[in-house]
Amino acid sequence: MDNLTGRPAIAFSLHDSHGAIHRLEDFRGSWLLMVFHRHLG
Repeated sequence: MDNLTGRPAIAFSLHDSHGAIHRLEDFRGSWLLMVFHRHLG
């Protein structure tokens, strides 16, 4: 597996629970904590 430390993240966008779209690039220059989990349902 490649070491991805220090490399830029791939651009993506996600909808929040209210339907608003958030793009990774909107947070450029800020700290951002992303938590991904698998939906079990």
